[in-house]
Amino acid sequence: MYKKLLQICPLIICIVVLSCKKKKEDSPEPIQLKNDLPEFYAEAELGNWGLVPPDHLLIANFTSNIALPQDLDFHPSRPNELWIVNKGTEATGSNTVTFINPGGPNQSYITRKDGNAWHFMSLTSGMAFSENGNWASSPNVLDANHGNGRYTGPALWSSDNNIYAKPSGGNGSHLDMVHQSPYCMGIAAEKDNIFWVFDGYYNNIIRYDFAADHGPGNDYHDDAKLRRYNEVVVKRDPNVPSHLVLDAEKKWLYIVDGGNKRILRMDINTGTVAASLPPVNEILAEYSRMSGVIWEVFYDQNLQKPCGIDIAGNRLFVSDFQTGEIICFDVNTKKEMARINSGSSGITGIKIKNNRLWYVNETDNTLKTVIPK
Repeated sequence: MYKKLLQICPLIICIVVLSCKKKKEDSPEPIQLKNDLPEFYAEAELGNWGLVPPDHLLIANFTSNIALPQDLDFHPSRPNELWIVNKGTEATGSNTVTFINPGGPNQSYITRKDGNAWHFMSLTSGMAFSENGNWASSPNVLDANHGNGRYTGPALWSSDNNIYAKPSGGNGSHLDMVHQSPYCMGIAAEKDNIFWVFDGYYNNIIRYDFAADHGPGNDYHDDAKLRRYNEVVVKRDPNVPSHLVLDAEKKWLYIVDGGNKRILRMDINTGTVAASLPPVNEILAEYSRMSGVIWEVFYDQNLQKPCGIDIAGNRLFVSDFQTGEIICFDVNTKKEMARINSGSSGITGIKIKNNRLWYVNETDNTLKTVIPK
């Protein structure tokens, strides 16, 4: 009998220890991720968020023509293509740098600038690809004609290498442009030629549907449909972009409200047309004021100059331009999970692609990716 007890005791002790250990590890419960996103906050299975900081791998810098980068995005059907938009100057406009196989042994890049970038890409704050391969840019300028007006808004572009930044015989290579949003601080794609814009002049969010593009270098804008969400009040930080991202599954639009140091989100499936608005600069197929939209403050603590934003599964990532931190949130609980420090202020755009987080930094003119340890 004594011998049997000696044999059983270690087993009982082991079960008790494992049970206690499990209890300890279950608080807090690890977040279950979609898309098998690698954990660069380290030891997530133990709930020890952020105890082991990741590495920040340099992909490219100013030697690859990165100069005051404002945003980045991957081509939707060419995943080995990463595009960066540089700020440029108000008078001459922005340019783009496209990296092929970024981080790979045969990495290369192409620098391009539209012939009429002075108008269509003046002080570009953001860029976003739609699933159809077109992309749109947002200009942080009052008047794209550089006069005393308010003639500014997002522009639509092709990613076709035979069209973008090639002579068209008209107004550069742009596919469309609508001029109802001076000081555009950020932009996010919804679908087709539909984009969401942070309007820094009127201090709200506006949905731009370019409808059918007018072709490279033409100027027909009359088919565009705009919906302005005055209830979603935002404030511009003049020197730092306020990026946006759409959760395509849940239809929440996440908004960096830079001037108010907070993150908002709005349900894009809510709201109804309340009234028609008179367009300021051009004829439009629709220009409406919306009401009854569901929106809320997602987070408003310990943010200095929020800027970049992206989403993956149930995680939201936000960069802080001032502190150089990248902050991770649980979208279900709206709680901060962890912060990692990049070591340098100036992070503007961030993007999660190919199971990695990528970002550009305006201060040191770099493109980097986060590598877990």
